[in-house]
Amino acid sequence: MKSLKVLAIGNSFSQDSMEYLWHIAKNAGYQDIRLGNLIVPGCNLERHWKNANFAVSEYIYAKNTDGVWKETADKKIKDGLLDEEWDIITLQQESGKSGLPGTYQPYLNNMINFIREHNQTCKIMWNMTWAYPNGSDHPHFEYYNNDQYTMYKAIVNAVREVILPNDKIAGVIPTGTAIQNMRTSVIGDNLNRDGFHLSLDYGRYIASLMWFKALTNESIDKITYRPEGIARDILDIIKKAVNNAYEHPFEVIE
Repeated sequence: MKSLKVLAIGNSFSQDSMEYLWHIAKNAGYQDIRLGNLIVPGCNLERHWKNANFAVSEYIYAKNTDGVWKETADKKIKDGLLDEEWDIITLQQESGKSGLPGTYQPYLNNMINFIREHNQTCKIMWNMTWAYPNGSDHPHFEYYNNDQYTMYKAIVNAVREVILPNDKIAGVIPTGTAIQNMRTSVIGDNLNRDGFHLSLDYGRYIASLMWFKALTNESIDKITYRPEGIARDILDIIKKAVNNAYEHPFEVIE
């Protein structure tokens, strides 16, 4: 029986990224799919570590075992870690600081060590988030001169500098590159529902498909599931954007 058990320690960006992951995995033939997401909006690595270290109960714990996300409030990170025998646990930086490598440590290694106290066998993976759309009014956009491509390159450089050399991290989910690839398509820079979150249809679907590809290393060519709002004739373009990101995770390919 094909199994996928994934826990994200994140924020609203992990929520965007995982929205359709259950349905995609089901469509690909997985029978035992258990997804968890520990969410504090806007949470960065430093705050995650403080929450873990001091057992702070401020997380929304979203779980999906049947295609429907169910949320429970006031949970600790440890609650999520112990809820299942997770195969994969993902970490990420808060979006505005994702391109600032100086904000990653020592909190990243502290979080990895905390995870290992409760799960010695899972793969720990990194979710590389996306740049804001041009014209975004997010206050952190000014870190990148309010320019989308500048932000994207900064995120890539931070991952190259901090994540790739870390042998405790098994791999990178290049969500930001899949989104950036898709922005060069007919869809254009229309993958966000505000100045930073992904659109509920195309944006979230692309991210979830990228997660499935990166987490399983399986082909997505025969995936037929598409949520409402995704045009059939755009599906091949989405798959191309995801496959190109998988093959070239730090490079935009039109």
